[in-house]
Amino acid sequence: MERRSFLKASAALGCAATVTGCKTSSDEPNKVPPTPPVEENQTWSACLVNCGSNCPIKVFSRDGVITRVEADNETTDEYGHNHQIRACARGRSLKQRTYAPDRLKRPMKRVGKRGEGKFVPISWDEAASTVASELARITEQYGNRSILKLYGSGAYYGFASSNCFNRLLNLNGGFLNIYGNYSWAQQIDAAYATWAGSSTNGSSVVCLEDSDLFIGIGYNPSEMRQSGSGEGYDFLQALKNNPSLEVIMIDPRYTDSMAGKEDKWLPIRPGTDAVLAEAIAYEMINSGWVEQNSKAFLDKYCVGYDKASLEQAKADLEISNDSDKRSYAQFIDIEENYHDYILGVGKFTEAKTPEWAAKICGISASNIKQIADKIMNASAPFITIGAGVNRHANGEQAMRSCYMLPLLTGKLGKAGVSNGALPVQGGMSKAGLGGLSNPIKESISFYTFSDAIIRGHEMTGRKDGVRGTEDLDTPLGHDVKAIFAANSNALINQHSDSNGTHEILQLEESEGGCGLIVVSDCWMTPSARYADILLPDTTWLESNDLIDNSYATGLMGYLVAMKAAVDPLWDCKSMYDMCGLIAQKMGVYAQYSEGKDEAAWLNQLYAETLTKPTSAAAIPALPLSYEEAQKIGVFRSFNGTKRLALDSYINGGQPLRTPSGKLEIYSLDFAQKAAEWEFNSEVKGDSITALPKYQATWEGYEDEETLEDYPLQLIGYHTKGRTHSSYHNVPWLREAVEDAVWMNPQDAHARGLEQGVTVHVWSQRGTIELPVRITPRIAPGVAALGQGAWYQPDPSGRVGPSGHVIDIGGCINTLTRYQPSPSAKGNPQHTNRVQIARA
Repeated sequence: MERRSFLKASAALGCAATVTGCKTSSDEPNKVPPTPPVEENQTWSACLVNCGSNCPIKVFSRDGVITRVEADNETTDEYGHNHQIRACARGRSLKQRTYAPDRLKRPMKRVGKRGEGKFVPISWDEAASTVASELARITEQYGNRSILKLYGSGAYYGFASSNCFNRLLNLNGGFLNIYGNYSWAQQIDAAYATWAGSSTNGSSVVCLEDSDLFIGIGYNPSEMRQSGSGEGYDFLQALKNNPSLEVIMIDPRYTDSMAGKEDKWLPIRPGTDAVLAEAIAYEMINSGWVEQNSKAFLDKYCVGYDKASLEQAKADLEISNDSDKRSYAQFIDIEENYHDYILGVGKFTEAKTPEWAAKICGISASNIKQIADKIMNASAPFITIGAGVNRHANGEQAMRSCYMLPLLTGKLGKAGVSNGALPVQGGMSKAGLGGLSNPIKESISFYTFSDAIIRGHEMTGRKDGVRGTEDLDTPLGHDVKAIFAANSNALINQHSDSNGTHEILQLEESEGGCGLIVVSDCWMTPSARYADILLPDTTWLESNDLIDNSYATGLMGYLVAMKAAVDPLWDCKSMYDMCGLIAQKMGVYAQYSEGKDEAAWLNQLYAETLTKPTSAAAIPALPLSYEEAQKIGVFRSFNGTKRLALDSYINGGQPLRTPSGKLEIYSLDFAQKAAEWEFNSEVKGDSITALPKYQATWEGYEDEETLEDYPLQLIGYHTKGRTHSSYHNVPWLREAVEDAVWMNPQDAHARGLEQGVTVHVWSQRGTIELPVRITPRIAPGVAALGQGAWYQPDPSGRVGPSGHVIDIGGCINTLTRYQPSPSAKGNPQHTNRVQIARA
């Protein structure tokens, strides 16, 4: 309700309450007549944050000022019949975010130390000239491999995206590539090792209609995917449409994906998911059930279940016509088979019994046996492993261990059954602006960028997972000297060990650090404070664009033809235009633009989108012009087709792209890495094995070295008030979604803590200060904190129990450890040991 309407309504209520004290309008000769309202303009935009759903937003403006936003309220809103794509609270707060006090309004350059946030305004001409000249200098002095375009997902533009920086840097001779991401790095590796496919190719959620048992391990779509067209909504509808479906959720935290919708919640200790999976497997194998019910499936479709399977695989590889496949035979150890490992026979001495597992994972032996019985008795078990499982020390093995459960059922390829991966998504596609070809072939893990600043010259494939070098021992040869961070708060906030990263980023070039850090964003994020040059981007409400539904839309596909509600505010420019200015200074504008401005590109990309079969076939009424599409705004198409995981392999006979062509319980890829890569023996759990095995790790539940000083395990989770760190600067959302550390009453009362008191949470790496939320929704011995709060060392310099300046912003990465995982070289940011006490 707008202020004018509110005041009128309040006056009416007041008059009704005191009838004798009010006069009619005829009794008010001096009353000023109401001013006729100025007509509002309505356009379509979208919330392009990285939650997986680019929700459309209705934007209302008047006289060049945004007055309000609304979620999609078109159509009859019948689920499965082009229902509404309703944005969550984040998308509905876009007016506040657009006009936030910390908007970057003009280009700026640093005048203090990196991280101090001291800048002075400069012109766009100076900004572009500085970036172009520094880029040329660094390229000449250090080479193109010293230039990094940082991983970032703060905005999923369709057109004026960070790909513009790719074009710019590729026209400069290329830049160091990155692979992986903070969300899925280790599960990507686990899926590749198991079926050489995506970690998001599980059966579609609609397949739950045919299931009789659902087991979710760390699966939380209702908080992760809040969109009215996203996976969370599909999951709720699937439960509603199959009331007899039994739902078991396994998670250290009682999430909103449960909230009474589950039949059973089993709180598990963080990082011990593999232990649970192995104990369930023990019950299935030791009881004889696998031999009687799924052994034929395992023999036909899998490699590594038992000795015979490995013997056959070795023989098949040795006679292969493919030399690459033949080379894998040398890495097979027939004694290292899954059957013997689980039962503790042959070369293995410890059986993975429920009693063994209960002591580690915290789920009772009786409950473990009950889960195993339910899986064995289910006709169509649907098992899904959430991404939280992979963000642990050696999360690759945790994911692989859990992936074994669907394989052991022998039911893959049948209706209502999935493979453990996240559900496959529907959607439509669009044409996008390409980044041009990068002549640099080397790449590093997204997570190792801070390492590459100080020791990139010595990083190799064997030790650091560098790809694209001549061999495993050829060093990258260059430290990172220039970083371009576009829509990325990963420079400091989303990266591990914020305090340690701060020390690296503060290094000047003469001290072995970066010579140039360019940040393009809309707000003064923690990462923006480390820029040498700040380039102010336009927000979504100031942008013309063509976007699709993103990667977690569920069963609803859609396109949004965005139209700017207002002109770019202050002195902000789109990334296409700002990169164009730099390209002019570099003398490559013609190649960069290909003779087209933003409007021409959008018309071309829209025309190309019309030729895409998924778009044209799904929506035959798509207008012929981009301008007409902008008037309509949203184009949607629901796809309720049931898509089964690994259907083409199990039912279609199409081999997998694994070395063996089969599902690999014994991963030949991991076997080779285990033999050829080097690991740090001083880091507990830093190793790779061909079999999926539970590994006790540093700062895990069994890490006795840190237990006394840091008795609590701390996990992060995604809050409903942010997507990662995006939207943290919106006061509405900070009021609606509390930033507090969750503690079980047992742990809180033992420390004399009451609800809402301010506490210090600290690890070996830092201290944060924030309120405590005491709740039975978190397991004893575990604390939970919503990730993404903005890193803010206390300006007064107060030092906490860790010996570091207290982070009053409450960023979880002030506490997390930088320790790349063994295979993916990914982030282990849910593996933390901490202590908590009253501040």
